[in-house]
Amino acid sequence: MSINKFIFFIILLFHLTYPSQAGFTCKTTTTSTCESLAGYVTPNATTLSDIASLFGLLDFNSLLGANSLPHDTSPDKLVAAKETIIIPFTCSCNNGTGISETSPIYRVLPGDFLYHIATNIFGFLATTDEIAVANDISNPDLIFDDQLLWIPLPCSCDKVDGNQVVHYAYVVPSSRSLKMVAKQFGVTVESLSKLNEHVADGEVLEAELVLDIPLRACTSSVSVASPDYPLLISNGSYVFTANNCVKCSCDSNYKNWTLYCERSPPDVKIQNWQQCPTVQCTGSAVASNGLNYALGQEIQDSTCNQPNCAYTGYNSLSGTISVSPLNVDTCHGGIPSPPSLFPSPVNPLAPPSTRTTTPKSK
Repeated sequence: MSINKFIFFIILLFHLTYPSQAGFTCKTTTTSTCESLAGYVTPNATTLSDIASLFGLLDFNSLLGANSLPHDTSPDKLVAAKETIIIPFTCSCNNGTGISETSPIYRVLPGDFLYHIATNIFGFLATTDEIAVANDISNPDLIFDDQLLWIPLPCSCDKVDGNQVVHYAYVVPSSRSLKMVAKQFGVTVESLSKLNEHVADGEVLEAELVLDIPLRACTSSVSVASPDYPLLISNGSYVFTANNCVKCSCDSNYKNWTLYCERSPPDVKIQNWQQCPTVQCTGSAVASNGLNYALGQEIQDSTCNQPNCAYTGYNSLSGTISVSPLNVDTCHGGIPSPPSLFPSPVNPLAPPSTRTTTPKSK
């Protein structure tokens, strides 16, 4: 059996025996998978390339976009110890629990043991017990060299108070309260308490505890028929989509929380297609204004309703990208966020780059 088939068999087996102890609550019935984020605090100095390899990221651009780094950033860029790097991954919901769908897969090295893998390799994003349950290990002290372990990153696809959000797995540093975390990420204590029922408001949070943080996403016009639906992108990040032909970004200070999409830079490698199709906004809304403009092209307007060519999805079989005219309210805050969940616009992916940890015995 080839190694790729062997890995696929193991992943399939994992999903048939889905661990109930790992992951965040995920009760959604409309979407079985979604894109989630995890904050990885690097135990030691490393590089972006090594981090992408550790977490099984096949598209290096996804790592750059999640961390708002320029798309031409070198894979060899150094990352300091205790620096937080945002990891994008696909979340899968099953039986009320959300964990990473097929990655990361870690190959056991000589001298490894589960506590070392959970803490010193994956920065507390999964516990020893969670890794053991996910891999059907009856004796956590007994693992073998070259054994392949699935690391179940916690995640969710649930809406929060009726709002679509990007769920972010946040490893708590020492000396934090729920109120402090809520203020840091621009959400309410009530929303955090709903998602993290095991945490009591007012108590000092245990270091290395992983919290589910609901990050507000920019409003998207992507069709449900598009492979990248619903394309939820949190503030301060971007993604390449439509086979890398389109770059979409979310910026709370630009276009009032409306997803902004444009053609990808020419040096970004296209996937699957030989070339990117040309996209122009057409239709009655354009004709009535006498306008004809392309994706990402901005039309200056003296009113508050700025014409914009919104990305609405793509079709790999037909090799097409769809767009639609959209007027963005640039004067009145666009689509307001519900005050019960998001009290103020902030850059949510700016957690402290350092933290203090308490050494633990094996």
